[in-house]
Parts: sequence; structure tokens; C-alpha cells
Amino acid sequence: MSEISQLSKVAFTGHRHLKYDDVLPALRKIATDFPDSAWITGGAYGLDSHAARFALDNKIPLWLVLPFPAPVLCARWPKGDARDLLFRSVRDCTRFSVVSPVFSMASYQRRNEFMVDAADVLAAFFDGSPGGTANCVRYANEAGKKVVRFLGS
Repeated sequence: MSEISQLSKVAFTGHRHLKYDDVLPALRKIATDFPDSAWITGGAYGLDSHAARFALDNKIPLWLVLPFPAPVLCARWPKGDARDLLFRSVRDCTRFSVVSPVFSMASYQRRNEFMVDAADVLAAFFDGSPGGTANCVRYANEAGKKVVRFLGS
């Protein structure tokens, strides 16, 4: 597997309510449109987890960027698949970064900015609603990054 720093990078942002089967066709398209790329995900429940799962299952180099340590991030998540996937992602990712050692709401935005700054393109699963995904897309646009948008269902 190539070193991540030598690959083009696709960062992901999207809504938590999205289901894996609903975004799978778009993830396949991204893998086809951006071959030999590393994927950067933020570890959140929903789209981030789905992109990480797809990357790991398809041997796409994964750079996992968490806002704060994994046990803190998933402390309020229900036990089960999402939590297991987060720890699988931590264990099996190609590169791992943590923005802050402790919880803070501001760390979510700092994580998004870190991912956008590191990426060549942002894949945004975005329905136009306000929130973290909107902030990430706005930051990417202001930074002059290419944004490929997919509507969340």
C-alpha cells in the first residue's frame, strides 16, 4: 500500500442519519472516480463510519481524524456496530490523528478544517441543512477545495 502522503486525498463529510446501503452507490462512484486515493474520515456516527467501513473493506488507505480520543467520541453511542466500527477504524487505519486530547465542541470544527486542509477534494453528503456538515462544506468552499456533493437521503 502506498504511503498516504504520496496519494491524492478525498475527505468526507455528511449527516449522521444516513444509512450504509443508501450511500453505498455513491461510495463506489467515489472509489471509481478517485482511484489510488486515500480517504480521510472524521470518525462520527453515520456517513463518516460508512466511508471508513467502505475504505477498510476495499483496501483503500484510510486516514482517520478524530476530534478527540475514540473512547470520548463514542461515550454516548449505543453499544453495537457503530462503536465496533470506530475501534476497528482506529486499529486498522493507515494513518491516525486526534485534534484534541479532551472533549470540546470546537474540536469538531477543528477536525473538519484539518481534514479539508489535508484533502484534495471533499465528498459532501449534504442536504443543505445547517450544522457541522454545512460548516465543513462552507470551509472547503472558502479554502478553494473541490467539493463533490451527494444529496443525503
